[in-house]
Amino acid sequence: MGTSLFCERERENPFGVMEKAPLLLMFFGHVWVDASQGILPVVLTKLKELMELSYFQVGLVVGVLNITSSVIQPFFGYIADRLRTGWFVPWGILWTSICMGLLGWAPHYALVVILVGFAGFGTAAFHPRAMMVVSLVSGRRKGFGTAVFSTGGNLGFALGPIVGSLLVLGLGIHATVGLVLPAIVLTFTILFYPGDFLKRESPYRMVPGKEPETEAPPVLWGSLVLVCLIVTLRAWVYMSFITYLPMFLQGQGVELRTGSLILSLFLAGGAAAGLYGGHLSDRVGRKAVIIVSMLVYPVFASLMILSKGPWLWVLAGAAGVALLASFSVTIVLAQELLPRYLGLASGLTLGLGFGMGGLGTAVSGWIADWIGLYGAFWVLALVPALGSLMAALVKTGVSPQKAP
Repeated sequence: MGTSLFCERERENPFGVMEKAPLLLMFFGHVWVDASQGILPVVLTKLKELMELSYFQVGLVVGVLNITSSVIQPFFGYIADRLRTGWFVPWGILWTSICMGLLGWAPHYALVVILVGFAGFGTAAFHPRAMMVVSLVSGRRKGFGTAVFSTGGNLGFALGPIVGSLLVLGLGIHATVGLVLPAIVLTFTILFYPGDFLKRESPYRMVPGKEPETEAPPVLWGSLVLVCLIVTLRAWVYMSFITYLPMFLQGQGVELRTGSLILSLFLAGGAAAGLYGGHLSDRVGRKAVIIVSMLVYPVFASLMILSKGPWLWVLAGAAGVALLASFSVTIVLAQELLPRYLGLASGLTLGLGFGMGGLGTAVSGWIADWIGLYGAFWVLALVPALGSLMAALVKTGVSPQKAP
């Protein structure tokens, strides 16, 4: 089984080694796609003032972006598996940046909604196909390659508000068009970079009238559902922490500015752990990283709730590390469960699972209204233990090729 698996992976990457240049191009593309989306809070703040929008109208724009960029990603992933769609990657970057760049020029609210919705389509097209490229150029270090790509997205979302502030607050609302120039540079760099990395397909890919290069193992649908549930559960806790942690800490007597810095530490710890977690999964296995990290998280999160002073900072960072150590690992695990449909696997985990988990922030708010924010945080601290149990029940049929 091990030799057969190794040979199959060699067909994806003839040398079994990581191709760093294509991976870095996907990393920078991910940074800019998510940074382009990430300017939305700043732009909406300005547009709310200029167009006299209600909070409902602002929320509707965010909801439209969530649906078109995340929830429908599996559809684009399925298309990427069936057709040759390498062009989704460069043109998805440019399309997203153009649509977001035109927001500052929108004369009325309806056009704002349309532009944001179209920007989401570019994002939804980019992510699954780019993730497929990452899988195929990472050789035997798929966990680490996926972690690098995922870190690009985290960095992009962190840079988004900064870019938005520099453009909108520094140069005016029409300066959103400044997003387009870096996107043009990235698009044509990817298009004209020598190599066939945009044209590669999974060796398991089904082509009408032609046998696949490699016979795919049977799909373990039950395990795939469990992985998607783990992603949704983790996204629910993650998005809820981002939304409510400053409010929770303020209720515990911590100043809002300090609470925001603690949240930044939580996110920074998670980003670093996501990078190392992918690397570690190449060595010890995907399931092991998911089980341990989601079992350790309730310990750190519970202690954080009970802590004050310097320990609060330390435990917030540790909680972020534990929660997001498995971020990229679940993507790779889904791809290993769906080797014939790498795009669909990426869409289910990067898009649908994360998007649906993000909607869980409303559930957290309902729980907080019912039992208080303190009680809601205890729920958010303990519930990831269910993810550890789910991961233990996942059957993979493959083990990652150990990285050198």
